[in-house]
Amino acid sequence: MIKKYLFLSYLLILLTFAKQLNGQTKKSKDIQDTSNFSVLRARIIKETKGALRIKIVKEALHKAKISFDTLGMADAYYFLSKLDSHNALHYIDSLITITKKKKYTRYPALGYSQKGNIYYEKGNYKEALEFYLKGSKSAKENKNEPLYLSIKFNIGLLKNTAGERKEAQAIFLEHLNFVDQNPKFKKLNDYGRVLFALTDSYVYDNQLELAKEYIDKGIQQALKTNDAAIYPHFVVYSGVYHYLSKNYKTAIDSLEKGRILIKQVDEVTTRTAICDYYIARSYQDLGDKEKGIHYFKKVDSVLKKTEDVIPEIIDTYTYLIEDSKIKKNVEKQIEYINTLLRLDSIRHSDQIYLTKNINERYDTIELISEKEDLIDQLKQDRFLKEETITILILFLIVLVTIAVFGFLKTYISRGRLLKLLEEHQNKVNNITDQTDQASVITKKEDLDIPKEVIEVVLEKLYQFENLAKFSKKHYTLNSLAKELNTNSAYLSKIINGYKNINFSTYMNNLRVEYAIEQLASNKSLRSYTIKAIAEEVGFKNAQSFSSAFHKKTGIYPSYFIKHIDTYTKKKEG
Repeated sequence: MIKKYLFLSYLLILLTFAKQLNGQTKKSKDIQDTSNFSVLRARIIKETKGALRIKIVKEALHKAKISFDTLGMADAYYFLSKLDSHNALHYIDSLITITKKKKYTRYPALGYSQKGNIYYEKGNYKEALEFYLKGSKSAKENKNEPLYLSIKFNIGLLKNTAGERKEAQAIFLEHLNFVDQNPKFKKLNDYGRVLFALTDSYVYDNQLELAKEYIDKGIQQALKTNDAAIYPHFVVYSGVYHYLSKNYKTAIDSLEKGRILIKQVDEVTTRTAICDYYIARSYQDLGDKEKGIHYFKKVDSVLKKTEDVIPEIIDTYTYLIEDSKIKKNVEKQIEYINTLLRLDSIRHSDQIYLTKNINERYDTIELISEKEDLIDQLKQDRFLKEETITILILFLIVLVTIAVFGFLKTYISRGRLLKLLEEHQNKVNNITDQTDQASVITKKEDLDIPKEVIEVVLEKLYQFENLAKFSKKHYTLNSLAKELNTNSAYLSKIINGYKNINFSTYMNNLRVEYAIEQLASNKSLRSYTIKAIAEEVGFKNAQSFSSAFHKKTGIYPSYFIKHIDTYTKKKEG
C-alpha cells in the first residue's frame, strides 16, 4: 500500500509535464493548447469545493463542444476523470475516442496513462500495464519525452511490485537523471517520490547501503520542501532498514514514530500494517515473542478488514499459526489458515502482485488439507482428549517434515532434473514405433463407446501428439473433438480411460514434455524468457506454464533452464 501511495502522489507529475508540450512543428498552436490546459488547471486548483470544481470543468466541456474544440474537450474529460472517480473510466474512454486518430502532443497518451492509473488503483495490474504501454507508445510517437518518462516510471513501479527490482531501479535512475538534467521539470515534492521509489526498491532488493543513501536523501528532501506526506514513509523505511541491519531497538523507535506520523497524514490503515509487521519482527528477534504476536495480530486485523495482499508482510500468518499451534488454540489455527487462504485466492492470474514466499512455505492444497483435519478434530473432541492430542502431534510432525523438506529441496530438485534429462536421452536413443492400438483396446472395456470409434480416436490422438499440434494452438475439449471428427463426450472418456488423466492435465503434460525435449535439444531456446517459452510450447502465459511444469516434474522451468547447461557440459566431458 505504501507503493500505491507513492504511485498516487506521483501522478501530480503529469500535470507539471503537461506545461511542456510544445513540439518542433505547429509550435505556436501547441503553446496555445498548453496554455488552455494550464488555465483550466489553475481555475480548478483555485476552487476548494469539489462540486464547484466539477461545475467549472463541465462548463469548459460544454464550451469546447459548441466550438468543436477537440483538444479543449479532451482537457475537460481528463480533469473530470480526476475529479469524478465514479465516472472516471467513462470520461477517459471519451477522451481516448476523440483523440485516438489525432497527433496531439499530450493526447491520447495522457488518456491511456490515466486509464492505466485507474486500473492500477483497482488492483488490476495487467490492464494497467496494457494501457501504460499504449500511452508510452503514443507519447514516444508524438515526441513527448517528459510524459513518456512519466509513464515509464509507472511501469517501473509495476515492475518493482512484481519483484523485478533491477529493471525497476534502472527505470527510476533514468527518470532521476532526466529530472536532474532538466530542472524545468523538477518539482521538489515530486522529486521526493522518485527518491522514495528507489528507496523502496533497494530495501526489498536487500541493497542496504544504497537504501540508506536514498533514505537520507529522501528525508533531507522532505524536510527541505516541508513535504509532510512523504516524510513519514521515509521514517518507516528507515525503521525497515534498521531491522534488516539487525538494529532492532532502533528499528522499533523509527517504526513507532513513522506509524504515528502516517496516521496523522493518511487514514489508510494498511500503511500502518507495514509498521506493525516490522515492529513485530523486531520484538521476535529480540526474544519477546508475546509482544511480537501482539503486533502481528494488529497486522492481521488490518488485512482481514482490507483484504489487501501485501507480499512483504503476508508471512504474518506463519507466526500466528505457529503461535496458536503452540498454545493449542485450534479455533485460531483454523481462522488464520482461512484468512491466509482467502488472501491467497484474491490474487488473480493477471495480477503481478504475487506472494511467492507463501506459495513456497504453505502450498494451497496443504493448507486446505490442514484446515479440514483441524475442523474434523474440533468436531470429534472440543476438549482436547487423547485423539485431539494425537492429531496435534501428527500435525507437528508434518510441519517438521515440511521444514526438513525445505532444506533438502535443492538436492531433490537436482535429482529430478537429472532424471528428466536421462529420460529425455533414453527417448532420443530408443525410438519406439507407434503403440499397437488393438492391444491397448483390450485393456478398457467399460467406456460404452464402439471399439472402432476408440481405435480411430486413439490413432488421431497419436498423430496429434506426434505432430506436436498442441504447441501451435490453444485447444479446448470441444475444439479438439471437432478437429478429430468426434464429440467432446467420447473424447473426454477416451482420454480419461486411456491416459488416466483429464483433458486439461493431458494437454498440460504434452506441452511440458515437449518443452523439456525442446529445451534439452535447442540451446538457443534456453535464452528465451519464461513467457516466450510458454507461448512457444502452447501455454497462454508464463504462470500457467510454470505451474504445470512444477506439477508434472516437481521443479520449475527456471530451475531446469538454469542448471541444464551445467549438466550437459558434464555429460559431454
